[in-house]
Amino acid sequence: MKFITWNINSIRARTEHLKALLSEKSPDVLCLQETKVRDEEFPVEIFEKAGYYVAFSGQKAYNGVAIASKFPFKGLKKDLFDTNGQKRTIEVAIENVTVINAYFPRGGERGSEKFFYKLEFFQKMKDYISKNHSVDELLLLCGDFNVARFENDVWDPELLRNEPGFMKEERDALERLIGIGLSDIFAELNPAAKHPFTWWDYRGGAFKRNHGMRIDYILSSHTLSEYAKECTAEREWRAKEKPSDHIPLVANFELSMI
Repeated sequence: MKFITWNINSIRARTEHLKALLSEKSPDVLCLQETKVRDEEFPVEIFEKAGYYVAFSGQKAYNGVAIASKFPFKGLKKDLFDTNGQKRTIEVAIENVTVINAYFPRGGERGSEKFFYKLEFFQKMKDYISKNHSVDELLLLCGDFNVARFENDVWDPELLRNEPGFMKEERDALERLIGIGLSDIFAELNPAAKHPFTWWDYRGGAFKRNHGMRIDYILSSHTLSEYAKECTAEREWRAKEKPSDHIPLVANFELSMI
């Protein structure tokens, strides 16, 4: 099974990139974040023409998540917990694998309303999975988490230590979520290397200077992680014309979906 997660940063702005990703990478499952489109305007036809089933939950101009699969869905769920009306979560069952796709809040300055909303979101996701799923099942949680886990996941840990995305409180919240029995697939399969980044700001020439962060994740239950064989960050997608500020993260599992 080839699994891709990607913050597309507007599905309508990145239509050609999406078509290319489906054609060139041919994922079995694709999770998208920041689709930024209402459900009635979601471009279903792109996926149908490429041979995919697709489920989505979106809103105008902000947030939005979608899951596309070569295989039919079972048990579609949207809005897994209260997020103040923001479309940030979706879950499907694909054969015997449960897939949760989430767009975690960016947050804000320490002590701000957005800061606490982000921490609360992490806690709610942890509680939801603990209550509704078992880490003994085949479970994937992926998306844009807006938190860099380790010091080698940011371009300058000292400079960014008190900035949104790398504050201790945020990193601790991520660790608590992972601690329920999940594996950080990229980190486990690439333990020796300095982790490549998955996001670069559009401003200040950040991509050319490689001033980025690893904030996109594919997490899996330990049961599923045993099948993981490879996980790569597709940096070349950030160099395309009018790119998303995130790149696709690709994981291959030695697991048949048939």
